[in-house]
Amino acid sequence: MVARVRAGAWVAALALSAAPRVAEAAPVLRVEWPTLPGCPSSSAVLERARVATSRTNGVDDVYAVAEVTPPSAEGEPWQLYIRTRTVRGAGERTLEAPSCDAVARAVAMIVGIASLRTRAPATEHTLDELTPAPDHVEDAGPLVAPLAPVRPPKDAANAVTASAEKPITRLVPSAELGVAIGLLPRIAPTASVGLGYEAGWLRARLAFRALLPQEVLDRGRGAELGAFGVSFDGCGRLPVTPVLRAKPHACAGAMLDNVRAHGIGADAGVEAFEVWRVAMMAFAGVGATWDLGRAFRIGADARLGGSVLRPTFVIDSASDGQRQFHRPALVRAESTLTFGMVF
Repeated sequence: MVARVRAGAWVAALALSAAPRVAEAAPVLRVEWPTLPGCPSSSAVLERARVATSRTNGVDDVYAVAEVTPPSAEGEPWQLYIRTRTVRGAGERTLEAPSCDAVARAVAMIVGIASLRTRAPATEHTLDELTPAPDHVEDAGPLVAPLAPVRPPKDAANAVTASAEKPITRLVPSAELGVAIGLLPRIAPTASVGLGYEAGWLRARLAFRALLPQEVLDRGRGAELGAFGVSFDGCGRLPVTPVLRAKPHACAGAMLDNVRAHGIGADAGVEAFEVWRVAMMAFAGVGATWDLGRAFRIGADARLGGSVLRPTFVIDSASDGQRQFHRPALVRAESTLTFGMVF
């Protein structure tokens, strides 16, 4: 009797060991995490997310983007805005935590929840927040094994990889106040409005600006000088550790200004003349931006460049003849403060 029981157990063990087993590869996780003082590194956050997803079977690939805002004053919480995407849909969350480490733990937990592979809920009314993407169709075909995990289709996996590689883009309309040195005879206040486009760590911006007019007089004769123009610059974020929540960047570009001179003075001929000349500067500069929440931004920039076009302004008078009264400097500089919105 004992021999028969042993033989039956041996046969059962052999059958179980011969049964096919389906091994599932580890999910592909990508978590974009900012580098902030006092916060865990991006690799540490990713490792926590992997630990969270390893505790269950049947998980999807996840792409997550976390935006962390440090407290603006002592005693205020850290803020997290996170977006997640899988082949089954996308979601977003906003929360607050007392520390950056707590925010990192929350990110790992959210990524783990997003990776869970679930069917549609067995209720008639589905929550809007949990509605899958319109292009997602559940596979109603038979399962190979009752407990065998099913990997998403290859084209869906490729879609996740493509979305992970695509940089985040933003539109940033802004207004600037600043000063210009070298274009007009004295330091000139400036005002401008512009539109920026960001893709990942790169940014391009087009702006229209105007300079406050100023008078130039020599022996009772001269002109009123003013200018308006356009500027274009391309910037890249510098790979340095942020200080005081600042995001430093370096820029290069050009400015094209239309300078107007209107004669003033004792002679009637001087008062009558009005000329327009084009001035151009190529520049390089550095600056930094500070995000105020997710919708607003402030920034500061300093630019230094050389004049490519330097028009000469002369004045004619009956008593003194023709003489030069202004020409833009060979080396010019500008500094600006920016106020913008992020879309």
